[in-house]
Amino acid sequence: MFEALRDVLAWAAVFNHALSVEEVHRYISEKASEAEVERALHESSFAVCTEEMWHFKTASFDGSWNEHRRANASLHLHEIGSVLAQLAASPTVEALAITGSVAAGVNDADGDVDLLIVARPGHVWRVRALAIYLQHNVAGGGRMCPNMVLSRDNLDLRPSVYAARELAMMRPLKGEHVFQEMIAHNAWFSEHLPNAAMREALSMPSPSGGMPWWWAVMRSPFAGRWAERWESGRRIRELRATTRSDETTYSRDRCIGHENAHRSRIEHSMAQILKEGTS
Repeated sequence: MFEALRDVLAWAAVFNHALSVEEVHRYISEKASEAEVERALHESSFAVCTEEMWHFKTASFDGSWNEHRRANASLHLHEIGSVLAQLAASPTVEALAITGSVAAGVNDADGDVDLLIVARPGHVWRVRALAIYLQHNVAGGGRMCPNMVLSRDNLDLRPSVYAARELAMMRPLKGEHVFQEMIAHNAWFSEHLPNAAMREALSMPSPSGGMPWWWAVMRSPFAGRWAERWESGRRIRELRATTRSDETTYSRDRCIGHENAHRSRIEHSMAQILKEGTS
């Protein structure tokens, strides 16, 4: 189990983060009980516990800084909550979840709030347009980062430990059953993280307002289908022409805008941390 522990602690160290025993158990890639994980942590030569949070001995952990980042995440969720509720109010948004740092419970002062949106089939690019409109035009929406919009009829994800941890970390806001379906459909999730399950949903406040006037047009049977073809066509062309990352996907049924190559950067950083930890 020690190699699996090294891996999950290196992953946390990339974000200057430490993990509780429960979190290590959730994100470790080896089947074990929580008690077995805790015992292995205590027996390891490379892990240390600071304020009930586990991290590499070679990675510093500042409890006060961690509390500051947790306060940021809570504040940012409060700021954006009513805008997320406004987005979730549309029936074309079949599921909505927070991912990334805020889902982990921490964020930098200038950090954004990553979103995973599952749209009704045939509505991916209209839903994305709505999310971006709310991001730029509604108070509190500026932190929204709708970098993954998937069609409900195509929930396939590229298998990796990174992707499995992102799914295990996310906090649903709407459509828990859709995300359960997504996890069940991507069977590799349980192979990578045998102890993990979907986390409890977060509650949302009341919506910040109604939809923009053009949204009724976007949802109409005929004009809406034309709008989807127009919006998807122009955006896919633009985004494919400018992307520099092989982790992006721009197609009719999905928009995955990982332009910063998150997975590759994290895996590279993990390799460096593991190398330093064993040198």
